[in-house]
Amino acid sequence: MLRNHLQEIVREISTKGSTTKQPVNPTSIRYIHKPLHVCDLHKGPDFLLVLVKSDASNIARRMSVRQTWGNISHPHIKVIYLLGYVSVVQGMIDIESATFKDVLQGHFIDIYINNLNKTAMAYQYAVENCVNTQFLLFVDDDFFINILKINRYLESLTAPFKSKLFNGYIIQKGKPYRNKSSKWYLTREEYPCDLFPTYPAGGAILMSMAIAKLLKTAFPYVKYIHIDDVYLGIVAMNLNIHLQNDERFDLTYTPPMLLKNVFASHGYGDHKQLLAIWDVFLATMSLSSSTDLNRQLYN
Repeated sequence: MLRNHLQEIVREISTKGSTTKQPVNPTSIRYIHKPLHVCDLHKGPDFLLVLVKSDASNIARRMSVRQTWGNISHPHIKVIYLLGYVSVVQGMIDIESATFKDVLQGHFIDIYINNLNKTAMAYQYAVENCVNTQFLLFVDDDFFINILKINRYLESLTAPFKSKLFNGYIIQKGKPYRNKSSKWYLTREEYPCDLFPTYPAGGAILMSMAIAKLLKTAFPYVKYIHIDDVYLGIVAMNLNIHLQNDERFDLTYTPPMLLKNVFASHGYGDHKQLLAIWDVFLATMSLSSSTDLNRQLYN
């Protein structure tokens, strides 16, 4: 029932610009900081926006990303950082935003239970501000990203597959946590079923803007649960969106010498470690510096 109902709502909004159905979630998230001119000055057929989900307190981790895989100077590939609010570091966030102009900070407390707010904020910003963007990469700040490999993959896609892209590490037959001590705990009232629908592991997800628009439109009409990747699976299922498993998204740890073979690898949350392995990664890709990597993005 929800499936047909949700598809009808999204269809109505897409054709008429509005719906008579009442939302069950907030329809808009307020920003504290927005990136400056990330999307509005750039047009390109394969423009990629990378949205890095980061705890506000992870300042050193974001700095290491900016110095390694996120050090991208291509005009059609941009990286922004998604934060909530943490009072004790807000002064530093203000400086970070003013310095790098790549911070998207929402007006909500940056705690795990508000994870869905951060996800919804990412889709809201991308869909409303980045109309020329064709592809979005959502990634946690403890992942390593092989941006060159991802870019080459996107360039290789033929037209029918570009708009339907929704790739990641896809989990099937996952079960909800009923243990109250778990941060992933869900009550029967929050989620009554014994199995989750197929869903993308939230650490790294690659999708088309067309799919992101559908999801963003649907979010206000599907009651939030705080496990954001499962929530994406619920919304995708009800919109009849196909999720594509790709083994190049590694949820475990890929050693530095093998990072050339993957799109994304978990386990790189130590900012000192990330800085230390960067030159190793470049060497495996036959590159001598970030400048060489950026030059390859143009080829």
